[in-house]
Amino acid sequence: MNDVKKNPDELGALWTKQSARGDYMTGTINGEPVVLFKNDRKVEGDKQPTWRVLKSKPREERETVARPHPGSNDDLDFWILR
Repeated sequence: MNDVKKNPDELGALWTKQSARGDYMTGTINGEPVVLFKNDRKVEGDKQPTWRVLKSKPREERETVARPHPGSNDDLDFWILR
């Protein structure tokens, strides 16, 4: 039996992982599966976030999503994890 009481302030949990493209985190926030990526466009002292939080998608959807063209003006960078 699990006698550990859940902290009422807890929103979720995250795990750090590594891929060929760098470190990232996976987990849940308020029961929603999420994936967090480090913002590689962050410049020290600016107001951009250090980490970006995206809804996690099932593997079938992730593999069919097109990656933005490098150098495009697309505001979001999406990684496909395999």
